[in-house]
Amino acid sequence: MDIDPQSSLSEILVSNGGFGLLKTWQKEKTLNYIFDLYISKIEKYPCIELKLGDSVIESYKDLYDFVPSSLFYRNNMGLDALALMMKDDIQYLSILKNWVDTIREGYDIILIDCPPANNLITRSAFLMSDYYIIPTVLDGLSTNGVIHYINTIEETYEKYCGDTDDGIIAKHFFGEKPQLVGIFYNLLRAQVNYDDAKADFEDEIDGQTSYSKSIILNSEINNYIDIARRTQEGNVSIDKEDFKVLAREILNKI
Repeated sequence: MDIDPQSSLSEILVSNGGFGLLKTWQKEKTLNYIFDLYISKIEKYPCIELKLGDSVIESYKDLYDFVPSSLFYRNNMGLDALALMMKDDIQYLSILKNWVDTIREGYDIILIDCPPANNLITRSAFLMSDYYIIPTVLDGLSTNGVIHYINTIEETYEKYCGDTDDGIIAKHFFGEKPQLVGIFYNLLRAQVNYDDAKADFEDEIDGQTSYSKSIILNSEINNYIDIARRTQEGNVSIDKEDFKVLAREILNKI
């Protein structure tokens, strides 16, 4: 599921899956549609029961299922616009989980591609997730971004599921706080020595989060042309196994 308002992953899957273009994709098969319906239900039609089920799900080359978001939803209303229509309370934050719970039994793993933005839709993904993974490039700005992201997830869970009257029901509904499986380095260039940058990053994680440097995964994604090209095609590289190795490490940790 792609909850990034830019919908880049959705564009890749739709265009390379033989579905045409994202701008002509059926609006009823988007996450926008799910949020739009649930927002209307909460605000205007609380007695109506929504029965979406797997009707919004599409299969990508018989490899996996997906639900895209779209920049071209009704009147070009992306997920960022829908997030602005939501109120900061449990009814709205429960929208994503309410729908996912109706299809959860059919899947071993459900992946949510989140943006760095901390809007209400992103927060709803944080709250309902069991685990999360953070990719990063090795520079100062990204280091600060990773630390901010970790702290944001911790603070989001505490805000809504902490020791308050509303927190009791929120924790019952969303479950335990999502666990950070690991951080992995992305877009590494073969000709660059990253030893100092890695040491600095590890020190920052040790010093500014509740995690130690052991949270950094052993697997790394190199900036190979074949990986980039295959990703743009919606496929996994045949020549380079970086993502396969990473996936195995993540599954072993879970």
